[in-house]
Amino acid sequence: MEEHRYVVWDAEGRPLGAFGDFDTAHEWAHRRLRQALTRLPLTVDDRVAKVSRRLSQARCELVTWVEFAVLPGCDLPSLAQGVGDSSHCLPARPTRG
Repeated sequence: MEEHRYVVWDAEGRPLGAFGDFDTAHEWAHRRLRQALTRLPLTVDDRVAKVSRRLSQARCELVTWVEFAVLPGCDLPSLAQGVGDSSHCLPARPTRG
């Protein structure tokens, strides 16, 4: 993953390329946005630093990721549960106090 840390996405969420350094990904995305069939805006994601660059014809903006909520996850099923039993992934029900 580290060797392709920076991923360029189109407006429909399709990956267009993965790069080892930000400068290469950023420059490539600027060249790509000038191509006729490119769906804008493009996004260059750095999943490690949790930042993106969003590129359109009008601007190139920095987007920082903010974690605003953490929801209950999915615990691994115990060995006693069957493989097809997905009840361990159901959201927790709120308790009344």
